[in-house]
Amino acid sequence: MRRLEIVQIGLGFVGRAVVQIILEQRKRWLEEDGLSISYRAVSDTSGALVGEDLLPQAVRLKENGGRLSDLGTEPLEDVLRSEPAPGTTRVVVDVAVHGGTFDLDLLGIQNGSYLVLSNKGPLSGSTAQYEQLVSMIPDRLWHEATVGAGMPLISTIGGLIETGDEVLEIQASPSGTLGFIMSAVEGGKSFSEAVKEAVALHYAEPDPRDDLSGLDVARKAIILARMMGREIEPEEVPYESLVPQGLEDVPLEEFMRRLPEADEAFAERLLAVEEHHMLRYLANIPKQGPVTVGLVDEPVESPFGPISGPENVFDLRTRRYSDVTLTIRGPGAGPERTASGVVWDLLDIANKAVEDDGKDH
Repeated sequence: MRRLEIVQIGLGFVGRAVVQIILEQRKRWLEEDGLSISYRAVSDTSGALVGEDLLPQAVRLKENGGRLSDLGTEPLEDVLRSEPAPGTTRVVVDVAVHGGTFDLDLLGIQNGSYLVLSNKGPLSGSTAQYEQLVSMIPDRLWHEATVGAGMPLISTIGGLIETGDEVLEIQASPSGTLGFIMSAVEGGKSFSEAVKEAVALHYAEPDPRDDLSGLDVARKAIILARMMGREIEPEEVPYESLVPQGLEDVPLEEFMRRLPEADEAFAERLLAVEEHHMLRYLANIPKQGPVTVGLVDEPVESPFGPISGPENVFDLRTRRYSDVTLTIRGPGAGPERTASGVVWDLLDIANKAVEDDGKDH
C-alpha cells in the first residue's frame, strides 16, 4: 500500500477545495489503487491544526471567516520539522493565496518531503530564491496549478523540454479572472459590474485588486520564462495595473463602493479598440528580449480573440511547433479547477514515490 501524508499551508478557497476533493475521493483511491492519503495538518496564519478529527469543522470555520487557532493549533514550523510517519511519503502542499511562504516551504522539504504548489510566490521571487528551491528538490517539486489552474500546461511544457524540444515564445492570456472581466465588459456589462460578478463567482480573489493589479499575471510569466530557461528577476517584468487610480490603497469596502467611478474611463478604452480587434490582458514571453504584461488589442481571428468567460489561452511556439503553434485553452479560474491541478500532482507523486522505493531496493 502507498501512503501519503499531507501538511497543507493555506485553507482559503483553493485549500478548502483540495480538502473536499481528498475527503470525497480517498476511499475510492484506497479501494481501487491501494493509495492511502491522510492529513498530518492544515494551517492558516494562526497556526497548524494537527490531525484529521476537526478537519470538516476547520473547513466550515474558514468558510465563515474564522481562524484555526479557535480550534487549537500548534506552530506550523514544529509540524514541518517533524518526521513523516514510518512508511509514509509526506507532501507539503502550499496553496497559500499570497507569497511569504518561501521559508516555510524550505523548512518543510528538508526531511525529504515533496512539495506541491499552487502558490506562485516561491517560484516567482528572486532568481537566488528560485535556484535555491529548485536545486534542493529538483525531483520533488510539482507545480501544475501555479499556471493555468487545473489545465495540463506545466506538464505539457515539461514534456516538450524533456523530449528535446525548445520553447521559443509563449503568448498567453493566463488570468481567468481578467479573461472573465474582459469578455463580460464586451458583452455589455460595466467594468464595476464585471469585477463584482468575478468576486461573487470566486473567479477573483476576495480583494479583486490582487487580480486587477496584474501582479498575478506577471508571476505566471516569470514561472513560464524560467521553465523556458531564462534567468529573470521580478523587476524585469513590468505589468499594467487595471486598479483605478486613487483606489490602490483604500479599504476593500470603499474600493468596491467606488469602483463604478472607473466605468466611464474603461468604456472609453474599449471604444478605442480598432475594428475587428478585441481588448485582452496578455503576457508575451519570448526566449530572448523583454517580457510584456498588459492590455493588448488582438485581432478577432487570433487565438485570444474568442476568449469567453474565465478562459485561459496559451499559445506556444517551439522548435517543433513553429509553422503551426501549439495552443492550450480551457477554464483557468475557480477554486475547484485549481484544486484539481493540486490533487493531480499528489496522485502523480504517489506513483513516483513507488517507483523511487523500487529503485532503492
